[in-house]
Amino acid sequence: MTDPYQQQPYPGQDPAQGHPSGPVPAPGYPVPYGAPGYGAAYGSPYPPVAPLKTSGLAIAGMVVGIVALIFFWVPFFDIVAAVTAIGLSWAGMVQGGKPGWTGQGMGIAGLVCGILAAIPAVIFLIWFIVSLSAVGATCAIYC
Repeated sequence: MTDPYQQQPYPGQDPAQGHPSGPVPAPGYPVPYGAPGYGAAYGSPYPPVAPLKTSGLAIAGMVVGIVALIFFWVPFFDIVAAVTAIGLSWAGMVQGGKPGWTGQGMGIAGLVCGILAAIPAVIFLIWFIVSLSAVGATCAIYC
């Protein structure tokens, strides 16, 4: 009676020979030098997969968004940083959505940080301009 779990021979393979790469030693015994092991005659069933690339735009957008969120109280810097974070994060999300790329999560995080930083930045910028005009200072002195 034959073992039902034993691998059946391939077409054109001599069943008395066993493994197509030659005789295979029993488990626990060392393989002699130069002797083929399991799978020596077979190639990989799947082609090699290239590693995924992380979007640098998404990383930059997230970093600038976090910096903009921390420095929301700096009047003119934060508006520029928030707009830059929004633009970089948007481009990073688009790039991260393409096949072979990652980074959509970082792009979303940068977009959220940029938007959250832009809201108080505009409020602080308005407050800064109103307070300068209230004290009678001109921009030529402070700017």
